This record gives sequence, C-alpha cells and structure tokens, in this order.
Amino acid sequence: MPILKASVIWWPYDFSYLYDFDGALHWGKPLHMVKTKTAMRLSFTDSNMEVGMKRAMVVLLGVVAFAALTCSLGLAQPKAAWPKSVTVGAAPVGGTYFVWAGGFTKLLNDTMKIPGNVESTGGPVHNVQLVEDNKLDFAMVTNGPAWEGWNGEGWAKGRKYQNQRAIFPMYSSFFQMYALKKSGIQTVQDLKGKSVGVGPIGGTPATYWPLIFEAAGFKAGRIVNASSADLNSQLKDGMLEANGNSVGLPWVTITEIETTHDVNVFGPAGADADNFIAKYPYFAKAMIPKGTYKCNPDRGIETLTVWNFMVVHKSAPDDFVYEVVKNTFDHVDILISTHKSATEVKPENIIYSPVPLHPGAVKYFKEKGIQLPDSLIAK
Repeated sequence: MPILKASVIWWPYDFSYLYDFDGALHWGKPLHMVKTKTAMRLSFTDSNMEVGMKRAMVVLLGVVAFAALTCSLGLAQPKAAWPKSVTVGAAPVGGTYFVWAGGFTKLLNDTMKIPGNVESTGGPVHNVQLVEDNKLDFAMVTNGPAWEGWNGEGWAKGRKYQNQRAIFPMYSSFFQMYALKKSGIQTVQDLKGKSVGVGPIGGTPATYWPLIFEAAGFKAGRIVNASSADLNSQLKDGMLEANGNSVGLPWVTITEIETTHDVNVFGPAGADADNFIAKYPYFAKAMIPKGTYKCNPDRGIETLTVWNFMVVHKSAPDDFVYEVVKNTFDHVDILISTHKSATEVKPENIIYSPVPLHPGAVKYFKEKGIQLPDSLIAK
C-alpha cells in the first residue's frame, strides 16, 4: 500500500511554505536547493501573510484529505479478490440446513454487504463433493461425511476430498426417528422389517441410518429417500412407518406433526449406540433434553450426535475468511434468531472439526486464545 507523506517547510526570509509530497524534509535549506517534482510553493509578503496563511491551511487540509482518500483506497484493494456474492450449499428445502443457511446469508448481507443465495443440495456428502470442485463459496457438512471424504473412506471409496477447510462450528446434530404413536414403534429395534424414511441420498441421515441399523443387527424392510417434507406426508398417509433425520434441536418436522398427530420420538440407545460408536468414533452419545417435544415433557431421549461445520474451498482469500468468521461470532444473534441450535456457535467448539481449518480461521481462533491441535493446521 503506498504511503503518502506531506511536509510543510517554512523559510523565514520570505515566509515561503513548501508542501512536499515526496516525503523528503529540507529544513533550513534555501528553496532553490530543494529539488522535488511534486513540490508546491506559496510565497507571502508581510502585507498578505494572513491571507496567505489561510490559503496555505486550505491547501494543507486538501493534502491531508487526499492522503486519507489514497490510504483508504489502498486498504480497500485486497477486497478486490473477495466474492461479490456467495452461494451457500445447504440441503433440501425444509430441513435445518436450509433454514440455517438462510440465516447465514442474512448475516453476511447485514454485516459485510455481501448478498448470497442458498443452494438446495443433497446434503453434506454432496456438499463435500461440490466444495472439492470449488462450486460453492460455503458449504455445510457433518463430521462423518467430511472426515470420510478427507480420508477417502466410507462413501468416498478411496478418493480423498482434501480441498475442504473448516471455518467455524455450527451445531451438533441429533439422530432422531419418529413414528405415529398408534404404530407401537418406540425403539430402533422396532424398525426391523419396517419402511423407514432417511432423507435424500447424499445426506448424513441417508448415509448413517442404514449403518446404525446394521450395527444394531438388522436391516429395515424398505429404505425411502426423499425430502423431509415428502417423507412426513408419506408417514401421515400410511405409506411410511417411520421417518428419521440427524438435525439440530428441535427438528421442525416433529414439531409440526405433533400439532395434529401423537408420535413417539427415539434414537439409537444402549448397545445399539455402543456398537455404532465402536465403528464410527467421531459420533458420540447424547440426550435430547426433556420438553423438546410434546411427547417427552419430563424425560430425555437417548440418541447419537455429530457436529456440523461450515467449510470453504482452500483457495478462499485469507482476509475474507477471517472477516466472515469474525462477523459470524460477533453477530451470532442473527443466526440464533433463525434457529436456536446456533447457540452452539462458540469459538471453543472449533476443536471438534473433522478436517483442517482455513488459514483465515486459524488467525481468528488464535487471536481468541483457542489452543488448536496440530491436526487442525493445514499442512
């Protein structure tokens, strides 16, 4: 960034003032000895000195204003590499991701004046694939698909997706399954041989609910892939016996269906949860708090949980990512007003990231005193 210096030189013999833009000071030298291509000389006699001084001040103020403008333009130059608008990869319409992404684009527009749009994708697996090819500015992922993509395991089938970089923690997802109360289905084991909805192909629930059933020792009678809203309609119409997801609390689909139907809500528990975690250690046991839904006013619901993160392509500008992360934490209330799961957007939760962080994010978390493990520093 160019630095502009303005100097004023007073020559006592003729009350001359030299405004020197080249940064060189020539105190005590006769004016004819001063050589500068950008100097301006204003000479005043005793009779017009007062007027001259006023004019000199006007010129000096103009110099200062020009310098300030130049500096401000210099500071703005790095932003030329920033995106003029952004696309956030979420999941199908109706899920927590889509709602959450809407809040995030609002935050970017309100705080950084960068407009954005939410793209309906297949979910975390699909988002990892899109980020790998630099087709999204931001993408929402869960630990499982992101970790497997990075290491080339599971759904990645040997290919490593290592262009993704985490920037901040979003919230922890709770695996939740519900069925109409009249069906008698109350536990994961009751799903043996049943028709079960697990969301669209490529999403976290579609990837892991079948694996949960496998760890529990059975297969569902029929796995149905569709949007949360479509599956909910099928369940109401008797075409589906249970519907599952992995989302933040509360899952709005359950909240909505409870206004017209009695349901049972449950998740993997006991040995079913233990067997699954033994194979997929990036998951953990959790408890859906009592009172989350009408069906559990005075008891918690055992289940599994996994973290969600916002990721970007590794080529995103460092200063842009830093400002995004800073504004996200400074204005997290915008996210919380969109979905209360955003209360978990806290700097200390970054340590749960399944993949390395973007350098712009690393800078922010180090400034906040967060001790980052070596595994989160991109090599």
